[in-house]
Amino acid sequence: LTVGDQDNGRHIALHVGDPIELRLSENATTGYRWVPDSRDPNLLDLVESTASYPSTAVGSGGEAIFQFRAIAAGSTVLTLKCWRHWEGASSAIRHF
Repeated sequence: LTVGDQDNGRHIALHVGDPIELRLSENATTGYRWVPDSRDPNLLDLVESTASYPSTAVGSGGEAIFQFRAIAAGSTVLTLKCWRHWEGASSAIRHF
């Protein structure tokens, strides 16, 4: 299952062992990057995080890609923020 920007706020049911991929638009050249903000790590494991920037042009955008896997039964809220980590929590410009 792949979800993206348009799925913000959506409730998703997974079975134990199911993977889910989250793709969020970002432009790292501005310094703003997506990072997981909260989740129950006993229920949802972050398997990998990568980025895809198809263009090499300066200032071009791309996607932050997060792969998670359900590892136990239960309910959790997954939140991510797009921020400049060196500026602190108040720099978050978007939440998912």
